[in-house]
Amino acid sequence: MGDSVESAFAVLTPPGRGGIAVVRCVGPAVEAALAQCFRPALPHPGRLAYGHVVGADERPIDEVILYSAGVGGVRECPAASAAGSVKAGERAAGAIFEVNCHGGPAAVRAVCERLAAAGLREVDGDRLMQLEGLPRIARDARRALRRAFTPLAARILLDQLGGALAVAIRDALSSLAPVRGGSGDPPRTASYPGVFAAIDALLGRWRTCGRFLADPPRIVIAGRPNSGKSTFFNRLLGAERAITSAAPGTTRDYVEAEAALEGAPAVLVDTAGLREPGGEIERQGIERAQAELARATVVVYLVDAGEPASPEDEAQVAELGDRALVVLSKIDSRLAASQRRARFSTALSALTGEGIPDLVTAVLEKLIWLAPAPGEAVPFTADQAAALTAAREALAAGRADEAAARLKALLE
Repeated sequence: MGDSVESAFAVLTPPGRGGIAVVRCVGPAVEAALAQCFRPALPHPGRLAYGHVVGADERPIDEVILYSAGVGGVRECPAASAAGSVKAGERAAGAIFEVNCHGGPAAVRAVCERLAAAGLREVDGDRLMQLEGLPRIARDARRALRRAFTPLAARILLDQLGGALAVAIRDALSSLAPVRGGSGDPPRTASYPGVFAAIDALLGRWRTCGRFLADPPRIVIAGRPNSGKSTFFNRLLGAERAITSAAPGTTRDYVEAEAALEGAPAVLVDTAGLREPGGEIERQGIERAQAELARATVVVYLVDAGEPASPEDEAQVAELGDRALVVLSKIDSRLAASQRRARFSTALSALTGEGIPDLVTAVLEKLIWLAPAPGEAVPFTADQAAALTAAREALAAGRADEAAARLKALLE
C-alpha cells in the first residue's frame, strides 16, 4: 500500500476450537476489501449483516455476521519510538468492521486468508489497537479483559475501558496549573492538596483491587496428609477437580484452578500433604508443594480437628509468617464449637460447607481486597501504578511540570 495508512485485521478470540471467532478489521481499505469478499444475504444490509465470505470464484468460504463497529471517524495515534509501533502522524481510519465467523481453526484460517488476499494485512491484537487509535489505558484494558475470568473483574476493567481511569487522571491534570505567589516564584506545592488526594485514592485502589486484576493472587491450600485439602479445594471451586480419598497421601502433585472469591479473581492451588516422604514420587510431590508455598500470596493451612497440631505444623506455619491462615478442618464430626473456636480463628467443614464463607472473608481481609463501586477509577497495571507513584513523588518535591508529564503519558 506504499505510504498509505495501513489497513489490517486480527483475530480477537483465543486460538483453538470455539463456536464463533471474531476477526476485527481496521483501516481505510477495509470497506473495499470486504466488498470483494463479503456477500450479504439481503440487498441493503445495516450495521449488522448476515452473509458469506466468498472466494475469488464467488464460492462461499464461510457464513458470517458482519458488524460495522464504526465508519468515518479518524483519530490520531500517539507517536512511539518502539519498533513496530505507530509512527508519528500516522492516522487510523474510522472504518472498523468485525467478521464473526465459525470458530473452528479451518474456518478461521480460510477467512483470514481471504481477507489477506483482498488486501488487508494480518497483525496481532496489540498492533491492531494502535492502528485503531486507542489510547494507552484502553489498550491495556482490552489486554487485561482477555485474561479476566470473573464477572466482577470484567466489570471493573470495562469501567476503565469506558474511561473511568482516564477521566480521573484528566481531572488531576486540570488541577495542576501552576500557582505562583509572585513574579518568578516557584509553584506552591501546598496549592495541590486535591491532586495529592486524587493520586492517593488511585494508588489505594491499586493496592486493594487493581493489582489483583493484573496478577491474581495464588491461594495455596496446605497441611498434613488427609487434612481435607482436596475436599476443601473442590468445595471452593464447586467442581470435582482434585481426587479425594480417606487414604493419606492421595494428592501427589499440585493442582491449580482459577476461582472467584466473592467476585475477586484468584488462583487456588491444592498441594500434596506435608510429611516425611514415603517414596520418590511422594518426595517430588512434597518438594513441589514447598515451591508453591514459596510462591503463595496467602496460605490456607488446614489442621484436622481430630488431631492436635504437631511440631511440624507449628514450624511450617511459623515459616509462612503473616501469609498463613491456620484453619481447623473437618469440624462436622469432631470438636465442639466452643473448643475449636478457643484455639482457631477460623474453622470449617468442607463436606457441609460450614465455616467456608467466614474463611473466604478472612482470605480477602488478608489480601486487603476491596471491590470498587461501579464506575470507580482503578489503576490495573504495574506500569500505571509506577507512573502515579512517580507523579506523586515529583509533586511532593515541587516539580509540578514533571508530575503533569507523568500523568499525561498515561493518557497517550
